[in-house]
Amino acid sequence: MADGEATAAPKPDVEPEAAPPQLFSSGESLPTPAMSKPHDPIEHDSGVEHETPRHDSLASGRAVQAKANRTKETTPSPDAKQSLPPRVISPPPVMSQLASPNTAPPSNDSASVCPFQRDDQQAGSPEYQEEYDDPGSDLGDETASLTETINSQNYQYRYENGRRYHGFDDAAYLLPNDEREQERLEGQHQAWVMALGGRLHLAPLKQNIQNVLDVATGTGNWAMDFADEYPSAKVIGTDLSPIQPNFVPPNCSFIVEDSESEWIWDERFDYIHSRTLGSTWRDWPGYFRKCYEFLKPGGYLELHEFTFPFHCDDGTATAENPMMQWSIYFNQAAARGGVDMEICERLDPLLRDAGFVDVAKRRLRLPFTGWSEDPNEREYGAFYGRIFDWGVSLALFTRRLGWSRERAELFLVDARKDAANIGVHAYIPLYVYTARKPATAR
Repeated sequence: MADGEATAAPKPDVEPEAAPPQLFSSGESLPTPAMSKPHDPIEHDSGVEHETPRHDSLASGRAVQAKANRTKETTPSPDAKQSLPPRVISPPPVMSQLASPNTAPPSNDSASVCPFQRDDQQAGSPEYQEEYDDPGSDLGDETASLTETINSQNYQYRYENGRRYHGFDDAAYLLPNDEREQERLEGQHQAWVMALGGRLHLAPLKQNIQNVLDVATGTGNWAMDFADEYPSAKVIGTDLSPIQPNFVPPNCSFIVEDSESEWIWDERFDYIHSRTLGSTWRDWPGYFRKCYEFLKPGGYLELHEFTFPFHCDDGTATAENPMMQWSIYFNQAAARGGVDMEICERLDPLLRDAGFVDVAKRRLRLPFTGWSEDPNEREYGAFYGRIFDWGVSLALFTRRLGWSRERAELFLVDARKDAANIGVHAYIPLYVYTARKPATAR
């Protein structure tokens, strides 16, 4: 919580025991030193200066090109320099650490690997619907040898409020996994790369890095881009939902799992990466202990996180603004599932408690509508404001806060209008943490 007197948010129309988080007014200091531009030096305890990432206008082009490379196969000319291995059609992402050994592998049919059902195809469907595919067909000896059986719950979906959700422990993760959400995740990946000046990471990694784990990979964009950039690496991405593509780099694969459960890897990793776990993660100390255990001595952990509620430094976004209220309601709904949305601004002491050294923390801003005077913030802020989907909160508001769908939809209309107003100077605080397991550790 920042020093000074905080501006109290109005009490939302929910159960009285849920007190709204406090917002920061223009006269207050923020939890970390206020930054007018995202170029401030990294705070660290190692005495080693990290290079400040470059921001350039080509970052978004790089991200768009990366996506284009995944959507179609290109045929280089015979004289072209082969700097990266060709992408391959990988086995379907059906591996799972928690799979039952008696469960047969699923069909290699695209509809069963990841059955999409668009909202406009659900006319007449009930408000609540569950669906999963029968994992009864044989993949063949060659494919089966490359994959493990899966828990059918990971392929069980529910449809609600016009959106699709995964069916695995839905009390823990209430964000959708449909095509609209996948588009948001792909745009979020591009925004992070732009915010880091075209980089995928800040940790000082060796060029010949070997084993890499991407926790909660989502659509797998980061994992695939990292595999392209580091051909020597074996990159594994994990997620609750099997929404990753099959056309991937040859050194990249995906596994369906709940990373908040026990880890049973047979290998250790040189680098573990995760992004935006803050909206769902309940046990950060436990996560850091597992990362420490499964990192090789000298290996790095890197976190890309954000916090709610939104911040405003000049008073143009007050507690009454619908966009600000949206972030407050989001925090309240997350808290009812055991998630502290504000903890991501203070993860550094937890990393040290887990045994990590060289803990570094960088704070950035993501300004909606691109209102910032800083050209780099303006570029990626405006981009993210255009692709952000306010409807990701529907299940949180209806299931956790008890709202009707009609009430939630009407409120989201006001939030979208507020977010489009360039005169409202609200932003999302972003945090990047890097930490190293001591080389002397076991």
